[in-house]
Amino acid sequence: MDMAGIRIKAGVQLTGIRPEIVLAIFAASWVYSKYGKPLCITSGLDGKHSATSLHYAGQAVDLRTRHLDKEVAESIAAELNAALGDHYDVILEANHIHVEFQPRYTARTVH
Repeated sequence: MDMAGIRIKAGVQLTGIRPEIVLAIFAASWVYSKYGKPLCITSGLDGKHSATSLHYAGQAVDLRTRHLDKEVAESIAAELNAALGDHYDVILEANHIHVEFQPRYTARTVH
């Protein structure tokens, strides 16, 4: 499937992803497009991941990097990390960029 510059690998399950991951996908599409590269989602709620993976909670996606050279992949991951902020983890793996929504809350003192 291809929509608005975002490709989805056949078989990828995105039904049930959190809205925060939809936001991350659009941010990734923007960053990839800055480099003139297409974005392809290679995993959502599908695939084989660790038992505690946030993929199964709809809080993670994997983005293809095999069409990127190492420097471009590193730059895209860094820019995406900066764009998404502290509640996301952006990890450049050997063959994809893993993006997960993992909110970090700080304790607030109520007066």
